[in-house]
Amino acid sequence: MLLSSRIQLTGIALASCFLLYYFFTSSSLPSVQWNSCSDDSSRTSSTTNSHSSNHYSYINMNNDNGQSDKNNNESGHVLILTPFKQSVQFIDRFFDNVNKMTYPHHLISLGFLVSDSTDGTIEKLRERAEQETRVEDWRRFHSISIFQKDFKFDLASNEDRHAFEVQVRRRNIMAKSRNTLLSAALSEKHEWVLWLDGDVTDYPDTLLQELISLDKDVLVPNCYWHSYNEEGGYDKNNWQETPESWKLQEDMPEDQVLVEGYPELVTHRKLMIDMRHENGNTDLFHAVPLDGVGGTCTLVRARVHRDGAIFPAFPFHHQVETEGLAKMATSLGYQVWGLPNYLVYHFI
Repeated sequence: MLLSSRIQLTGIALASCFLLYYFFTSSSLPSVQWNSCSDDSSRTSSTTNSHSSNHYSYINMNNDNGQSDKNNNESGHVLILTPFKQSVQFIDRFFDNVNKMTYPHHLISLGFLVSDSTDGTIEKLRERAEQETRVEDWRRFHSISIFQKDFKFDLASNEDRHAFEVQVRRRNIMAKSRNTLLSAALSEKHEWVLWLDGDVTDYPDTLLQELISLDKDVLVPNCYWHSYNEEGGYDKNNWQETPESWKLQEDMPEDQVLVEGYPELVTHRKLMIDMRHENGNTDLFHAVPLDGVGGTCTLVRARVHRDGAIFPAFPFHHQVETEGLAKMATSLGYQVWGLPNYLVYHFI
């Protein structure tokens, strides 16, 4: 009887130790969260336990500069944000690419917003995110957050999304999508935000170190497409105003929105895709000032977003979405730059 009691007590003690160990260590493990956002409900599930308590926090944000040290690989926490829609075919390659990044993974958080998808995008994304929590410590990202929000916006085909007549409405929805993701995922620890489209298929493994080292408020590489023997410019939303484009806007109604790359509306702007190796300049890190940016691959100092630069879903200086973001950042006193010779590649 005495022996049996001792065995039971020993078992209880071991179980208690295990539970205490799990309690104190589980909260420090990287987590995957997925969230469904709607007008009448909000549901959150997570692979880690959450413990609610009454508390307050003090956060000093006076050092919210995102300043980098070119000799230091650890230049601040980066939040990579990616909207997905009907994109199940791109998810594996997206994760394969971000896993190759040489920037310390413990300083990278991933945030996704899935909207209006019926092809298994959300299921595939959750499955792949779960896999990422089981990799070696040095490869594990700080966190992965998945949000779901539908905007009830559909097009008949993939080709239709580039049609001139749907651009303003489409970009309006994209702006709301980006703003939803930004507001849900950005926290005080993030010093940089990298907007990275899910169908950007190739970029240097050193992308983050190299872009951050240039210490710009808003910075975009040149986004091209390529095949096995051809390549060309893809993102026409990276541009500079010209005297002709300013003249065009003088008598334009305030609510008219300009879009690039359509014969129906010639804007007279200078596109960054046409600036590659301009005047024989092949310097990879040659930077040029821009007035508009796209969102295929765009690095933003987090403070720029916090100060109010969002993706306007309304006409702002005749722009919406990413180009509107550039106009807002400039209005707030920040500078917008592009790298004509530094290429990333988009699916086409």
